[in-house]
Amino acid sequence: MKKLYSLIAVSMLSLGAYAQTVEATDLFNYTGALNANGWVTHSGTTPGQLQAAAGVANLVSGNTEDVNKALANVYTLSPTLINQVTYSATVNVLNSTGLSTTGDYFMSLGGTAGTPVTSLPARVYVKSGTTGYILGVLNNSGGTVTPTYSTVEIPYGTATNVVVSYIVNNIAMTQTATLLIGSQPLLTNATGTNTTPTIASVALRQGTSTGNVTIDNVIVTTFAPTAVLGVSDVSNLNSNFVRNTMVNDEINFGAKSDVKVYNMNGQVVKSASVSANKNLNVSDLQNGMYIVTGMVEGTPVSQKILKK
Repeated sequence: MKKLYSLIAVSMLSLGAYAQTVEATDLFNYTGALNANGWVTHSGTTPGQLQAAAGVANLVSGNTEDVNKALANVYTLSPTLINQVTYSATVNVLNSTGLSTTGDYFMSLGGTAGTPVTSLPARVYVKSGTTGYILGVLNNSGGTVTPTYSTVEIPYGTATNVVVSYIVNNIAMTQTATLLIGSQPLLTNATGTNTTPTIASVALRQGTSTGNVTIDNVIVTTFAPTAVLGVSDVSNLNSNFVRNTMVNDEINFGAKSDVKVYNMNGQVVKSASVSANKNLNVSDLQNGMYIVTGMVEGTPVSQKILKK
């Protein structure tokens, strides 16, 4: 069944503690150029290079086109509150062709929509590893910037879900971008000094070393500005969610959450409300891989488990 990760992303976005709105989606259920299907070419020498086929968008090594898709409503950042925009997607780097060991970014938010696009915060990076690809995140451009990369390599040809949050805290006068890659530990990056008063689009970029990447299930959601940040310790959220990834009959949770358990066909096989330090009985499930999703302190989390 197609759209496993779109189901996961939707479920994560629907559980938030704060008012939020899904402002853009694309499941790429069409064939042809992205710029003929709701996206706008804003850079590159050959418009129309970015194509969708077989349910995914394809970034091709050596191409140059960059595109953006406008949000339904421009998100204006409050100058006095905490602002958050989150996007999720399914990413698959097919091989090492065109990648570098230093990295390049292929997806971000946009401060404007259409052409040109100014300010590209919350960037997802990719670089080659020893046997697979490595993803990373950058808060914004400007000043001295250093992307934060995962220490985990993903085998080429293996799809993974990513969730990126851009948080501009105008109470503490800070801005950060976080990246959740499947069930890996959450990454946080605060380098880059550029600011933007609005978020108006999501962008795909064919950089000089972004390689061959497929992208699916793009969802962008905006959170109403708030005076209270829903994340107290983002570095520990994922590890505090599911405490045992090798499961016999019970999943042990470290945090309170409404959770859903998906099989590898994208079907919800169990849902429940769990409390911190409590177990969920899954003895009725067949042995195999599952993905558990939920929200911890306002942030979407997911964890892959193996039921033995």
